[in-house]
Amino acid sequence: MAYNTTHASQLVNMQLQRDVALVTIEDPPLNLLSRVTKEKLRETFIALKERSDIRAVVLRGAGTRAFSAGADIREFPQRIADGNAEQIAQEGHQLVSAIANCGKPTIALVEGVAYGAGLEVTLATDLRFATERASFALPEVTRGVFPGNGGTQLLPRIIGPARALELMLTGKPIDAVEAHRIGLVNRLIASGDPLAEALSFAEHLASLPTTAISRIRRLINAAVEQPLAEGLKLEAALFGEVFRTDAVKEGIKAFQEKRPPNFRGTESRSLS
Repeated sequence: MAYNTTHASQLVNMQLQRDVALVTIEDPPLNLLSRVTKEKLRETFIALKERSDIRAVVLRGAGTRAFSAGADIREFPQRIADGNAEQIAQEGHQLVSAIANCGKPTIALVEGVAYGAGLEVTLATDLRFATERASFALPEVTRGVFPGNGGTQLLPRIIGPARALELMLTGKPIDAVEAHRIGLVNRLIASGDPLAEALSFAEHLASLPTTAISRIRRLINAAVEQPLAEGLKLEAALFGEVFRTDAVKEGIKAFQEKRPPNFRGTESRSLS
C-alpha cells in the first residue's frame, strides 16, 4: 500500500492514497492531545478543506495502544493557574469544528483506547470504525470536570441523551462491542487489516459525487438540529441543486449503459 506524504510534523502526519487523506496523530503510545497537538490537528483539517484533490479522510492514532488517551493532563495545572480554563474548551471546540466542517466525509479508525478528548475528536467525524480491542470512555467527571471538547453536545446526537448521560456520569469505559451495539461505532473490525478496511471504505466514499455527499452530510445534521418542516424544505432545495450537476448526468448515463459510474472529474471540488 503506497502513500505520498504531503504534510508532516512531529505530532501530526498526513499521507495521500490517491484522493484519500490518512491523518495520523503521531505521539505514541498514548497519542495525547496536548495544546500543540490539537492546534496542529486543527490546522491539518483546515488545510484539507481547501484541497479539491482530496475527497475523503481517515483519522487514526499511531500504534495500536491508543487512538488517543485524551488531553495531556500535565498541562492542566498551569492552565488553571493562568485562569484560562475556558480557553481549553474553546480550543477543543475549534478542533472538532475544523474536523466536522472540513467538507469531506471522515472516518475515525480506533485501535486501543479513545478516552476523554480522544473520544470527543472521533465524535466530530462522520463515521467511527473500531477494532475489537478498542475501548471508549469520558472519564472527566472522575477528575472533577466534564467533557469540554464538544462531547456534551456531540455524543447525545449520536447515541441519544440517556446513554450519553450514563457514559459521562459514570466515567466508566465501554468495550468496542458495546460501543457498536449502542451506535457509537459504525463498524466493528473483527479480523484482517483495520487500516486497509478503513481506507477501502474511504476510497469508496471518494468515488462518489462530492456534491451529493456534502448535501447528505448537511441534511443529516439538519435532521437532528431543525424541526421536520424546515429539514424537508432544505432537502427539496438541495435536491434541486444536486440534480443540476454533471454527476447526475453521469450516474444516469452509467445506469443506462450498465456500467459503474465514474464521478471523479464531474465536479471541481467538494462543497461543505
